[in-house]
Amino acid sequence: MAGLIIVEGLPGSGKSTTAQGLSTWLSGQGVSAEHYPEGRHDNPVDFEQVAVLTNDDLVRFLGELPSSADDLIRAAERSGDVWLVRHGRHPEWPRSLRSRLAEHDSYDGSVSPELHMRVLTESWRQYGQRSAPAHVEVLECVLVQNPVTALLARFDQPVEVVESHIRGLARAAAPRRPALVYLDAGDPRATLEQAAAERSPEWLESVIGYHTQQGYGLAYGLEGFDGYVEFMRHRRSIELEIVSSLDLPTLVVSVDERPWHVRDSEIQAFVGDHLGIDDRAVSGW
Repeated sequence: MAGLIIVEGLPGSGKSTTAQGLSTWLSGQGVSAEHYPEGRHDNPVDFEQVAVLTNDDLVRFLGELPSSADDLIRAAERSGDVWLVRHGRHPEWPRSLRSRLAEHDSYDGSVSPELHMRVLTESWRQYGQRSAPAHVEVLECVLVQNPVTALLARFDQPVEVVESHIRGLARAAAPRRPALVYLDAGDPRATLEQAAAERSPEWLESVIGYHTQQGYGLAYGLEGFDGYVEFMRHRRSIELEIVSSLDLPTLVVSVDERPWHVRDSEIQAFVGDHLGIDDRAVSGW
């Protein structure tokens, strides 16, 4: 059985737990499934740690790093008029090469918002056109979170541009029979405070800086943890608007005071109905 389930939501809403649980539950229903957690470098559509190079960039790299030329040539993939190098898949490469490639990272490097959207859209287009594997793919963050974060937090693009881009990605994936589960935890402050308490100070410093010291945060004068919370409130509002407009089966789950097993059963019923699974036995994950 083929299919695509995408799990979205703000940090701390339970995306990873839900996506992994869905994969396990599907396996228990006799449906082969593969879970791609956030950050997995072989994601079939997203560009986690992928450099985007022009022809001139690639030629310059080959000249400046001759000892790594063979690695670059073997790894470079053509995408229109640019080259993609999935450096996250090669931890064995020299630090000098990986550092230079990180400067051209699709999410965090010197890539324009227009080029970022173009290469991501092409990736989703190719994904939609490939033959689907004989299993269900469960993805996190790739349709809503990552585009919204990159285009809004980093590039401060108009909301209309963000919405149009995401709708285009969803259309491109249509042949894969996608369905979306969005976990809504309500006002994000409490969830973000809990995440900050559970994670390292370095993580907190990094996410605050990302959301306040560039793009939208810089334009609107956001500062510190309160600024991070304010951005996430804005992001939640935008994401809820976007998911309601997408032309694909969507379930918005309120992450409220109900026990998790109640929410689990709601998600299982939705996914089971979408995939045509007859036996939807309720079992929490």
